Formats: sequence, structure tokens, C-alpha cells
Amino acid sequence: MKNFYVLFLSLIMTNIFSQNKAHFHIPDSLKGMSFETLERHFDNSILDTKKHAVYAKTYYQKSKLQNDDIINANGMFMLAYVSKEDSLFALTDSVIALTKYKSNLVFPAKAYILRSIIFFSNGQFNKALAEIIKAEKHSDKSGNKEQQIFVNQQIGLIKIELDKPKEALPLIIENYNYYRKLKSDSPYYTYSAWILSNIYNRLGKPDLALHYTNLFFKNMKKDDFYYPYFILNNGISYHLKKDYKRSNGALDVAISLLKDDKINLAIAYYYRGENILKEEKNDLKAKKYFEKVDAILLTTKEFTSILRKNYLKLIEISKRLQDNAKELYFLNRLIEIDERVNKNNLVLSENMHQTYNVPHLLSEKENIISKINRESKIYIIIGFIAFALLIFALFYLYKMQKNKQLTEERFITLINDSRLEPEETNDIEIVEKNKIKSVELPMTLIKELLNKLAVFEKEEGYLELNLKLSELSTRFETNNSYLSKVINQYKNKNFSQYINDLRIDYVIKKMKTDKKFCKYTIKAIAQEAGFSSTESFAKSFYNNTGLQPSFFIKKIVENNKT
Repeated sequence: MKNFYVLFLSLIMTNIFSQNKAHFHIPDSLKGMSFETLERHFDNSILDTKKHAVYAKTYYQKSKLQNDDIINANGMFMLAYVSKEDSLFALTDSVIALTKYKSNLVFPAKAYILRSIIFFSNGQFNKALAEIIKAEKHSDKSGNKEQQIFVNQQIGLIKIELDKPKEALPLIIENYNYYRKLKSDSPYYTYSAWILSNIYNRLGKPDLALHYTNLFFKNMKKDDFYYPYFILNNGISYHLKKDYKRSNGALDVAISLLKDDKINLAIAYYYRGENILKEEKNDLKAKKYFEKVDAILLTTKEFTSILRKNYLKLIEISKRLQDNAKELYFLNRLIEIDERVNKNNLVLSENMHQTYNVPHLLSEKENIISKINRESKIYIIIGFIAFALLIFALFYLYKMQKNKQLTEERFITLINDSRLEPEETNDIEIVEKNKIKSVELPMTLIKELLNKLAVFEKEEGYLELNLKLSELSTRFETNNSYLSKVINQYKNKNFSQYINDLRIDYVIKKMKTDKKFCKYTIKAIAQEAGFSSTESFAKSFYNNTGLQPSFFIKKIVENNKT
């Protein structure tokens, strides 16, 4: 998966799926070359696919003749780097098995990092996260600072893909500062600046984004690999600054240079359409660019969360143009995209705390416990307290998640509840169904009171403020006792519950059918429904539905917007 945030990883991994290890013979010029020299040539030829593969295969062939686990592991790693995906995972399995229990600065973390990159490039963020956490554990143990920096970068990239740029920012800043202090021309230094620019664009801080791109852009030639990507970033930054003329100029250059990078080309088209929409207010002209994005996404399995907004724009434009067929088409495309995104683990954005931060905290806890064992008893007590707090926090998060799920289920049940629809049942049917019940009243009186209650409900008499049993009995020309008995037996509740439930049913039905009603304050809704106070309304609503009225109103409003 080569998207807006996989640029550099894609560059260094382009040869992974194209090489084959069969029928390879070591060139004469490399037969006498040392392992150290071969590895240096391998690292330096990363952009030359053919040379990269030759050095990898040569190292591997020669390593098989050595009785050295680390050299053997390095050979398998290099071969994995230039192999097809199925071979890559088999080879990295072997590397990990060979080095897992050895004290080495590089392995097995290096193998876990490679596996994480592949899963990430394929959009399998759950697996990518699991592998990089394993790499983090081993690189922390070995104290390999460069590996730790790369691990942070990988975690940062995953957080960006999960639309959490704010959480990714400190990780990428650490990378940028690390490579800046080296004062080298490392491509990782340029790459970290590029990522920072993207993060600041995502955070709506285009001036900071431009700061990082311009640091490198001013010395960059047009044939530089990064040139089209930096100019694309600038186009987005100027878009955010509402400088649409400069944004269009940068985006048009990026479009001309990104013909082979479909997903970034789609991003450039998207912002080009956005510029037209915001500056010229021209739906038809903007729609052409948004449709180019859709055409690209139809022919590629690649996707980035930024482009989801492309379909929202197309749906809005189709509505304004009253093109129902197109609106339906783009709505279906949006659903397809969302389904694909969920399959590819973007649902992790809801569970990032549990899938990364919690394991990370547990790893830190292990370090604390190790330190405690070397220090005084006072630190042991602190460790147990920290552990207890962690368990409590996890339990609290679990309970919050379960309560949220239960509340959502109650809302869905309530929305689909057919009891809010009026039933066509006459007094005779009611009495017949309840023959087993007896209130020691004449049948004619029971029927009469049930008929009056039916009229009362139909005419919404229950909305009257401070309505009492005695008042209703007087209107029905009966006494409190008779009316109370009929309500208890045939409505299965006391008078107060009966009135309050009718009022709550009225409010729910009104909210489902009247969008204006949802805009009322809770106090106004309570008054219209006949409650004497917002407190009594809220209590009755919760007793009836298991939901707070504020939550129900919020969910109804959200449903109305979709």
C-alpha cells in the first residue's frame, strides 16, 4: 500500500516483490569481498534495485558457508529484503528463531521492523503494530538508539494512518532532531521533515508545514525523488492558508510529476477540486477533479483516510445538482470504501489505546519492576501501587466501553421500537384479552373507562401540566378508586407511571419525526410534554428508556444529518 504516508517506505521496499533467488551465481568481482564491504554496498545501493539484489544474494550465498549465527541471520535478512512476500516472511521467521535469545545490537529487532513495514505497506495496521511492538522490546533491551528511532517513526506512521497526527507528532519530532544532530545527508532526515510537514498540515498549521518543507525545498532539484512530494505538501499548505492561486500552481506541478504514484496523484486532484469549490464556487468544475479521484480508487487497492472526504464532496455536489443517480452511486462508493477501511484495521483508531499504549505501558512496567529489584523496598511498594492503578485504569476503560456499547444498543432498540406506533384495539378486545384479570367492577363500567382512556390518549390529554388522578376521574365521571383499578389492571402500571410513560413515548415519537423539536432545550421539551420540571422529565425518561435525554437527543440529531 503506497499512500500519502508510506512514501519513503515504498521507496526502500520497491524491490521486495520483484526478485527471485533461483539460479544465482556470485559475480567474480564479489567472490573475494568481505561481509562488511558487501553489507556496506547493500546499504548504499538501496535505490538501485538490481545492484541491491546482487549484494544481498552474494552475502546470503557466502553466509551459508560460515558457522556464525549472526552472519547467517544477516544473510537471510538481506535475502528477505529482496524476496517475494511469502519468502520474506519465511526468511524473517528463520532470522528471529536464530537470534531471539542472543544478545545482539541489531537482531532480532531488525527482522520484526521489516515485517512491520510490509504489513504497514499492505494496510494491515493491526499486524504492523504487533510486529513493531516486538521490535521495540528488543531494541530497548539492546540499547540500539537508531533502531529505537526507527521504531518510533513506524509507530508514528501507524498513528497518522489512524488519523491521530497529534499523537504521532512527538515521535516524528524526536526522529527529526536525531537525524538533524547527525548533520548528515541521510534520506531519513529529509523524510522526517516531510512527515512533519504532513502532520502540521493535518493539524491545520500550514505555516509550520511550510517551514519544514522550505528548509529542504530551496536546495532541491526538480529531478530529486522528493521534489514532487514536497511541492504537493506545499500545495496543501497554501490551500489551508486560502492562498488558492499558489496552491493551484504547486498542485498542478505535482500532478504533472506524480503520474506513476496513483494515490498521491489522487490527493493532488482532491485538493485541486477543493480549491475550485472554495474559490470559484463552481460545482461542475470541481466535480471533474473529484471524479478523477474516484476513477483512481476504482483501479487501485490503495487508499488513505484523507480521500474519504472526496466522496462526501461528491455527494454534496450531487445533492445540489439534484442528480439522484450520482448521489446514490457516490453514497455506495463511500460505503464500499468504509467497509474496506474497516477490514484493513482502521477500526484500530477506536482501540489504539488498548492495542498500542497499554502494551507499551506494560513494557514500561517491566522495566520499573527490574529497577525495583535492584533498589530499596520503598520502590517495590511504589511499583505495586502503580500496577494497581494500571489495573484499575484498564478496568475503568473496559467498563466505560461496555457502558457505551450498552447505551448504543438501547438507542437502536428504542429507535426501532414499534410500541411507539398507535395500536388499533377497541375496548372489547382489551377486555377480552384480559378476562383473567378482575377488578370487581361491572364489565360495562370497565369498557366505558377504557374507551375514555383511549380517547384521552388519542387526544394527547396526558400533556396537560400537573394532571392528577382526581381531575381525570372527575372528567370521566367516575371516582379515583375505579379509575386507578382499571389503569393498574389493564395498563399494568399505576397512574403516575401511566401518564409519564405516555409523555415519554410522545417525546420520542416527536423527536423521530420532527427535526425542529430536537433543537428545543430539555427544559422546553419537558414543559411541552407536561412535566413540571426538567429533573422529573430526565428521571422519567431514564426510567422508561435507560438513556439520558441529552444523549438521546444528540444521537437523534446525528441520525438526522446522515
